Amino acid sequence: DWAHLERALIRLYPALAGVAIEKRWFGRVAMTPDHLPHIHEPEKGLLAVVGCQGRGVGLMSALGKRMASYLASGDARQLPFPLSPIRPIPFHAFRQVGVAATIAWYRMLDALER
Repeated sequence: DWAHLERALIRLYPALAGVAIEKRWFGRVAMTPDHLPHIHEPEKGLLAVVGCQGRGVGLMSALGKRMASYLASGDARQLPFPLSPIRPIPFHAFRQVGVAATIAWYRMLDALER
């Protein structure tokens, strides 16, 4: 809900009232329990990086060269993080319910602060 976010922005920064917002971004943010990106190689020569904690644009720009060096050489020392196996997400079946409940909880807390 962009209107909700814009109202919150104006509450926090009143000087921005009337300023047009030109760009918006939304998407999923991949989080990992250790707060570090994980590099996986599901098949030889295929890399997957997940878990950038919302810092993917800058981080992937920096990681690209290192990943290319690894793919060209096969030398895992080129990677800033070790290759790790892909593991199932615990309680993944309950994700939607848990996320919805958490969002509702924090929205209620936000409303109580007003």
